Amino acid sequence: MTKKEQQPIFKKSILSCLLIIGFGIYLSIRGTKEKTEFNNVTGQIDYFDKTFQEINYRNKGDHRFIHIVDFPLIFDVFVGQASGDFGPKFEQLDKLKLGDEITVFYDDKTPLQKSHDIRFNKTVQFIDKDGEAYFIRGNKDKYGGYLAIGVGILLTITLLILKKIEKIK
Repeated sequence: MTKKEQQPIFKKSILSCLLIIGFGIYLSIRGTKEKTEFNNVTGQIDYFDKTFQEINYRNKGDHRFIHIVDFPLIFDVFVGQASGDFGPKFEQLDKLKLGDEITVFYDDKTPLQKSHDIRFNKTVQFIDKDGEAYFIRGNKDKYGGYLAIGVGILLTITLLILKKIEKIK
């Protein structure tokens, strides 16, 4: 019985950890940006509902789909209020109606979101109507970023220890 030849995975694994840490930094920075630092679009609502075409989320009512006249994407806004949800800090979207003029502050899609359904932008940070807040993002990005950074650092430390005791090449 011969021992399997170990594959040199250390460098690829460290690179993966650095990517995880980098993504975490990106998310945590996005989670602390001010409203004025985001892209924004102002216009009239021409679609507003809890569902959209075939989209059927597990917890109906946790999302609002909003489209603004002449904007190419539909905003998919998570408004989950169940315990444990990383829902918004403030939300009164159900007071909006078709024809209302709103301003949506949003970010560009993350690299992970770019390969998903291209009809939607899920990065809404704030929604205002007549200068009054109707939606203020929660801490999901900030805490998700911190989690990714922590996992990336722990994995890096683990890899360094495994390399030191010669368990990986």
